[in-house]
Amino acid sequence: MKTTTDKKKRTAYKEPKFYLDAKADDKAAPIFLKYTFAPGQRLSYFVGERIEPSKWNSENQRVKRNVTGATEINDILDALSETAIKAVREARLSKKTLKKEALKTLLDDTAGRQKKEVTFLTILNEFIVSETKLKSWTISTQKKLKTIYTQIEAFENEKRKSQRSYKINIDQMDGQFFEELIDFWQSEYDLRNSTTQKYIKLLRWFLTWSANKGYSNYDFKAVTVDLKQSKRKLIFLDMEEIRKIQEAEISDSKEYLKRTRDVFIFQCFTGLRFSDLLNLKASDINKDFIKVNTIKTGEVVEIELNTITRPILEKYHQHQEATGNALPVAHNQVYNRFLKELVKLAGIKEKITLVHYKGAERIEETFEKWQLITSHTARRSFITNGLTLGIGSEVIRSWTGHQSEKSFKDYFEIVKSRKRTDMDKFTL
Repeated sequence: MKTTTDKKKRTAYKEPKFYLDAKADDKAAPIFLKYTFAPGQRLSYFVGERIEPSKWNSENQRVKRNVTGATEINDILDALSETAIKAVREARLSKKTLKKEALKTLLDDTAGRQKKEVTFLTILNEFIVSETKLKSWTISTQKKLKTIYTQIEAFENEKRKSQRSYKINIDQMDGQFFEELIDFWQSEYDLRNSTTQKYIKLLRWFLTWSANKGYSNYDFKAVTVDLKQSKRKLIFLDMEEIRKIQEAEISDSKEYLKRTRDVFIFQCFTGLRFSDLLNLKASDINKDFIKVNTIKTGEVVEIELNTITRPILEKYHQHQEATGNALPVAHNQVYNRFLKELVKLAGIKEKITLVHYKGAERIEETFEKWQLITSHTARRSFITNGLTLGIGSEVIRSWTGHQSEKSFKDYFEIVKSRKRTDMDKFTL
């Protein structure tokens, strides 16, 4: 049985200690290694052996010498202790952080345990599953990571056509690997450079996680991926264009467009992300403001109501009582399709040319503005129009939940451009 003395001895682990986790005197108990090898880093490791408490020397932390098989078990304990001490010493000399998972792997090797093969894809899947539970990831981020998994699996299978035993080694993901992966993305999936760069960013996030978990010692920061990209063009609607949408004539046969207009105008005057718009409840509506617990960041923001937004909410009072939702919002894909139809009906057909790159190829595409309208256009319009009207960026950020002014850089550039154009109106 455990004694008070045993418990006291188990609290000091400045060097590897071994003890029995005994529940009864007459039953074989597992032997554990305990080691506090760095501040906040404490390992409890089952060595793979069991022994009856009567055969264990708690003072020496070894099996008693007169016990059959004592030499073999004690040799294992000695080897495990030596492995742990050596790993800590080498980490200190190299000034690298030794993670618990990495130390456990070394001990497994010493103990000769059969380990399940850990491949790049199994590690990536563990990252997606575990981090999805821990992080408040958006559905979009989860979909991107699952897409990356599927595409890298396809990349590995493609490489096996010429190299039968090929497997991605997480410690060999150097510049050449990324070049080959990018070529595969572009040839098989026709990805734009902007999309590829986003995928690379997510991969770096994963690789940092894998290094922290002890799966890799590779310095991924040394690998640079810089694809040619055009400056992002922000698509927004100015106040005159929003007025055109408000005044557009919609036939009674297209009631869905009338609802879409109400929802979109509300979004243009509150700056809500689509996820928050869809999640907005009747209980979030107060007399003079709506209170939103944002899904993307978890931040709570209050957005004041005005003569545009208040009547829209009042119009859907029955909908609120029946469903508990503030507004009749369609699913994002449907909503975006309705928006394009609505904006086209309002006559907003300005020609806009967008530039993007696939590899080194520069590609230009020209659209009518209505074709580029999505639910996020409303949020961009809210910010741009607010800055144009002279509302302070700190006030706008209190409504939108943006953390810093840096995220407003592109919007400031648009407003400066409009100011230069509007100055020409001051003439006799």
